[in-house]
Amino acid sequence: MLDFVHYLNDCKFILVSNREPYEHMRGAHGIEIKQPPGGLVSALDPTMRHTHGTWVAWGSGSADRDVSDEAGRVQVPPEDPQYTIHRVWLDDADIEGYYHGFSNRALWPLCHMLIQHFEFRTEYWERYRAVNLRFAHAVADEAERCTGRSMAWIQDYHFALASEFLRAMRPSLFIHQFWHIPFPPPDILRLLPTGTHESLLRGMLGNDLAEFQIDRYAENFMDCVEQFIPEARVDPVRQMITFRDRVIHVGAFAISIDVERYEAMARMPETVDRVRTLRERYARDGRQLGVCVDRIDYTKGIPERLRALDTLWDESPELRGRFTFIFVATPSRSNVPAYNTLEREVVETTIAVNKKYGSRDWTPIVLINENVDADLLAAVYRAGDLCIVSSLQDGMNLVAKEFVACQVDERGVLMLSRFTGSAEEIEGACLINPFNVDGFVSAIRTSLDMSPDERRRRMRRMRRQLHNSTIFDWLDSILARATAIMSQQHATV
Repeated sequence: MLDFVHYLNDCKFILVSNREPYEHMRGAHGIEIKQPPGGLVSALDPTMRHTHGTWVAWGSGSADRDVSDEAGRVQVPPEDPQYTIHRVWLDDADIEGYYHGFSNRALWPLCHMLIQHFEFRTEYWERYRAVNLRFAHAVADEAERCTGRSMAWIQDYHFALASEFLRAMRPSLFIHQFWHIPFPPPDILRLLPTGTHESLLRGMLGNDLAEFQIDRYAENFMDCVEQFIPEARVDPVRQMITFRDRVIHVGAFAISIDVERYEAMARMPETVDRVRTLRERYARDGRQLGVCVDRIDYTKGIPERLRALDTLWDESPELRGRFTFIFVATPSRSNVPAYNTLEREVVETTIAVNKKYGSRDWTPIVLINENVDADLLAAVYRAGDLCIVSSLQDGMNLVAKEFVACQVDERGVLMLSRFTGSAEEIEGACLINPFNVDGFVSAIRTSLDMSPDERRRRMRRMRRQLHNSTIFDWLDSILARATAIMSQQHATV
C-alpha cells in the first residue's frame, strides 16, 4: 500500500460520500457495527485513520443517532477511534427525492445515455438541491473546526451541487470531486429541463479539480461547460476552465481495486476448495464454465447477454452440455420500478432458456439471485473459463478487474464491452458490442475455442497491467494532483 499521508501532513482531510464507512445497527444483542463492502471504503479507511480526518456521509444505520453527538459526529473505528464520521440525517422524503429520485431516476440514466429510463420531477430536483446544501453546511462546519488548511473531496453524482454551495460558504477551501459514472455529451445532458443542466454544471464548477474515470468523460464535461455556460472559458488542451476568476482543473483518473486483497482471497484454502467444487459440478468432462457478476441494473446489458447465450445454444447445438454459465445477479434499488421489472425479466428468461436447452444432467444457466460475499465471488472468478461483462455503458466496471485479479491460474478469458471505462484501460480482453447479437455470439464461440496458451498470454498481460494500476495508485495520483494544485494556489496568493 502506498503512503498518502505525506500529501495531507498539514491539511485537514474531509471526505464526502453518500454512504458511510461504518453503520451502527440495532441487533439482537444490542448495537452492532457494520462496515459496508466496497473498494472505496477499503482504500480510504486507512487514509482516514492516518490523517485523522472527517468523513461526511448520510447516517443510514438504525442506531446511528444513538451513538452520535448533537452535531451527528462519532469517532471510528469503534475499537480504536482514529477519525470522525459526521452524519447528515435524511428523512424518507429526502431519500426518495434526492437519492431514488433525482440521483437515480434522472442523473443515473442520463449519464449512462439510457434515456428511456430518464424521469425528471421538479420535487426530486428541489429535494436534491436541499440535501446538497445540507451536506455543504456539514463540510463547512468541519472546515471551520480547523485552524490550518483544509481539503474537501466529494464523491460522485449524488453531490453535483455541493461544491458551489460550499465555495460560497468557504471560499478558500480546496474542493475536488470524483465523478464515478460516465459524464454525458451535451445532447444528452440538455434533456434536463432548461436551467437545471446549467445549475448542475455551475455546481461542479465550484471545484478546484474535477476528476473523471477516462478522458472521454472529462472531454464531455468540458464540452457541456463550453456549450451551456457562456461566461466560462474552456481550454481543452490544458484541461482547464476559467470561471468567475477561478481556474478549475479537469483530469482523468481510472479507479481500480485492491489487487493484493483479491489475489489473497483467490488463494485461500477455502477458496481452492470452493473452486474445486464449482468445477466438479459445472465444468467436469471437458465442459467450460462461464461466469458473470452484476447488480441487477439496466446499464449492465443483462438482457443482451441472455439473448446472446440463447442464440449461441440455438445456433450451435454442439455447445449444449459443453458450456455452463453461472450468473451472480445481486438485487439492487428494488423500490425503482425499472429495476423490479428487470429482475423479473432476468428470472423468467433464465427459466425459459434452461427449459429450452437443459437436460437431466445439465443446466445451461445457474442463476444466483442474491447478495454474495466477497470470498465466494473470488471462488466464482477463479473457477471461470470465461467472464462476460456486457455493460451498455459503464464508468469503469470493476468486475472486469476483480476477475483478472482472481485469475491466478490464468485460464480465463475476459469478454468486455467496449462501452466500459475498463475497455480503454485493459489490454488483452476480447472486446464486444452488446448491441450486436451476432458479433456477441461469435465472440463467445471464439473465447470458448481459445487455446490454453493464448488464454495464458492474454491473462498474464492483463494481470501485469492491473498490478501497476491498483486503487492505491488511483488514490495516490488524485491526491498528488490535488496537493500540487493547492500548492500552486497558495504560491500565487
